[in-house]
Amino acid sequence: MLVLGLGISSVLFSTQAFGQANIQHLKLYHPGIKWEWPIKASQYTFTVTTTTNYDMQNVTFNNNTKTLAFIGNSSHTGNIAEIDIPTNLIGGNYTTFQNGTQLHPIVLRNANLTTVILKFNQSGKVETDITGTTYLPEFSGIVPMVMAASFGILFLTMRYQKI
Repeated sequence: MLVLGLGISSVLFSTQAFGQANIQHLKLYHPGIKWEWPIKASQYTFTVTTTTNYDMQNVTFNNNTKTLAFIGNSSHTGNIAEIDIPTNLIGGNYTTFQNGTQLHPIVLRNANLTTVILKFNQSGKVETDITGTTYLPEFSGIVPMVMAASFGILFLTMRYQKI
């Protein structure tokens, strides 16, 4: 009986984990790298996230043109980039250029974030520009005035209702 127990335990402990054999043959060609880039715009700081299978080196923002500029370098073809842009930074319709050529990427939107997905077969230096049609913080100077006027109107209407 002891021999039978050892035989069963050796079978149980010598089996491979699920998918282990497949992992040994799986090659990750250029695995993704995720970066978070703090972007200062007016008095705000937004986080733009990039996930790429190439070296993303720098991200800058031009608030006059509402453009995010991404500088990268790829040693291979078959590149992909996922760029998460807060809609409060830039929004609306996007125009995307890569090394001066207009692209038509996949664009996924929700209330707070827009994801731009780029696929391209270029190696070497890669400059990608994404331009939005809206830049929401540009209205931040008006907000305090609108709030003050709203409270003033509310105060006056409440005061005259008592009379």
